[in-house]
Amino acid sequence: MAVLFGIVAIVGVLSWAIVKSDEMSGMGRKVVRGSFRHPHGRLVAVHCDSMPEESLYRHRLLKRVPVITSIIALLVAAAGLVMEANGVVTGVVIVDVLMSGVPVVLLAGECILRLPKPSQKFSVYILVAFAGLLLATACSMLASALGGSEPDFLVTVSRTVSSVAGCALGCALAAAAVRELAVFKRRFEDGYESQIALSPHAAVYKAYRELMVGKKAWESGRKED
Repeated sequence: MAVLFGIVAIVGVLSWAIVKSDEMSGMGRKVVRGSFRHPHGRLVAVHCDSMPEESLYRHRLLKRVPVITSIIALLVAAAGLVMEANGVVTGVVIVDVLMSGVPVVLLAGECILRLPKPSQKFSVYILVAFAGLLLATACSMLASALGGSEPDFLVTVSRTVSSVAGCALGCALAAAAVRELAVFKRRFEDGYESQIALSPHAAVYKAYRELMVGKKAWESGRKED
């Protein structure tokens, strides 16, 4: 699990850096047109066809629990544990795979599919997967600590089940923290246009709102007074 945890962390940092660089394009006092950070110059106008509705965290959490993949993972865990108890080597392999954190690939994937379309981004997937691995590791360590005096197989059962459950819960908690993104159309000073999906948590969200223009002004290319 430590190797997978490290890979996800590195990919997450790189994804975050790329996303933040794109969000900041055209923003700030020192905007140099044609530069790596600001290839199209200053951001001059923004438009959003429909702003997302607000919802409570607990409501989002209930909608984003990875039910299907959690059941599948627990069923596979049960099968692996039964085989291990009966001396089947395949069961040991299955249990080791489950405790290595591999189920996070499916669990985080289901959480992402439960998010609104604009939020289904790779950077969000990495964030959700990282949270799943983090809680899975914590639950597995806790199960080991609490079951120290128990037979080895019972500890294995406890660690396997708690790892899967912790991973599912961690993914769900992180996915629920992702608020629905607003899809902004943006126009730069050289006339280039693109779209970007921003969370209300984003540092530039307020700045984008301040640059917003109405539909007519956007289509005509003129900012409303």
